[in-house]
Amino acid sequence: MDWTALGDETVDLLRRYLMIDTTNPPGNEIAGAKFLAEILEREGIKSETVESAPGRANLMARFRGDGSLPGIVLHHHIDVVYADRRYWTVDPFGGAIEDGYLYGRGAIDMKSTGILHLVALLGLKRAGVPLKRDLIFLATADEEAGSEFGAQFIADKHRHWLDGAEYAISELGVIQAGPHFTAPFGSIVISEKTGLGLCLRARGAPGHGSMPWPDTAPNKLVRALDRLLRAERPLRILPEVQEYFRHLASVQPTGQGAGYDDLARSFQDPAFRQRFLAHRLHAAMVRTTFAVTMLHGSEKSNVIPPEAWAVVDCRMLAGDDPQEIVAWIKGVIGDDDVEVEITRPPKIPNLSPTDTELYKSLADTLRRRAPGTVVAPEILVAFTDNWVFRRCGLHGYGWSPFVLDMSDIARVHGNDERLSLENIRAGVRAYAEMLLEVAGA
Repeated sequence: MDWTALGDETVDLLRRYLMIDTTNPPGNEIAGAKFLAEILEREGIKSETVESAPGRANLMARFRGDGSLPGIVLHHHIDVVYADRRYWTVDPFGGAIEDGYLYGRGAIDMKSTGILHLVALLGLKRAGVPLKRDLIFLATADEEAGSEFGAQFIADKHRHWLDGAEYAISELGVIQAGPHFTAPFGSIVISEKTGLGLCLRARGAPGHGSMPWPDTAPNKLVRALDRLLRAERPLRILPEVQEYFRHLASVQPTGQGAGYDDLARSFQDPAFRQRFLAHRLHAAMVRTTFAVTMLHGSEKSNVIPPEAWAVVDCRMLAGDDPQEIVAWIKGVIGDDDVEVEITRPPKIPNLSPTDTELYKSLADTLRRRAPGTVVAPEILVAFTDNWVFRRCGLHGYGWSPFVLDMSDIARVHGNDERLSLENIRAGVRAYAEMLLEVAGA
C-alpha cells in the first residue's frame, strides 16, 4: 500500500468530517452519515443508513470475508459534545490545521477513529486483500447522551447488522507518553464501570424567601448531598485493576510508582492512601463514585419550593448491587423526607478476555506503533458504546493507535481538541496492518 497517499487521504477526509457539526444535543448525525455513505458509494461499497428518530442516523457497511472466522465490528459514534466557541482559539468546526495539528470537536472523540476505520478498510479493498472475517463498519448516533438513538437502537431493532461478529473495537485505549512516563504506556479497555442514574428528592412546605426555616426542601436536599459526598464507599481492588497498576508502576519515574504493585497492602499506609486517592482517575478505579450533576429547586428567586431534587451520576464497581447502594445512601443521609430513586437502569458490562487473538494483535500493534510500549488491560471509569456490544455477546475492546500526552488528552470534551497529523498518518497504517494481521486470508 502507498502509506503516504493513504495518510494524505485520511487527513483530508477527517478534516472534512470535523467540519460537519454533529453536536449532541440535538445530534444531527444524518449529515455525518451522508458524508460517510457518499465516500463508500464512490468506492462501490453498499451501505445502509437508518434513523432512530428524525436526523438521528446510524450507518453500516459490511466488507465481506470468506466466513472462515467470525467478524469484527469497527465502531465509532458520529455525535460530538458541545464546543463553546468563546473558549476556542480556532473554529471548532472549521477544520483548522496549525503547527502540525488538526483541530476540531471530535478530533480525538471520536471522528478520527471512524475515518481511520474507513480509510484502512478502503486500503485493504483497493489492494485486493482477501479477508477471512467480515469487517463491519458501524457509525452510530447518540453515544454522548446515552446511546438510546444509536448503539442501543441498533442492538434492539437492527441486531442483524452485528450478525456473525465475534469482536467489536471502539474508542479509547491510547498510548500515553511524556515526562510522566519512563516508557510509553498503552492500554486496551476490556470493561467499564457500571453507570447508575440516581435522583435525590426532598419535599417540604413552600413559603416566602424572606422568612426561611431549617427544614425547607432545598435545605433538606443540601444536607443530604453533603452527607453523601462526605461519605466514602469502601475501596475495592478488582484483579484487572491491580494488573493495570502493576504495569503502570513499571513506567513511572523512580519512586512514583512505589506501592502500585500491591495496592491492598499499600492502602494500609495512610500516606500512600491519601496520595493515591488524590488522583481523581486512580481513585475512581478503586471505588464506586457519586457526582452531583444537576440541581433543581424553585422557579423564582424569592419562593421556597415544596420540592427540590438533584441528579447524581453513580459509577459502580463490578459486582456492586444497585439496591444495596440505594440502601447505603439512605442510611448515610438519614432523612426519611429525602427519597432516593434509580432513574436509569444500570449499564452492566461484561469483561472481555485478554487471551483472544484480537487482544494480542491490538497489543502487538501498540508496541510497533511506539517501540517499548508497556501494554495493560484497563477497566474504564466512564462508559462507551462497548457495553452494548458486550451485552450482545461480542468481545468489546477500547483501542486506538494514537500516542498522546496529558495535555492533548485534557482537550477531549474541552477546548481546542486536536490530533497531530503524525498520529493520523501513522494511525491509519497501524489500523490497516492490524486488520491485515487478524482478518487477512
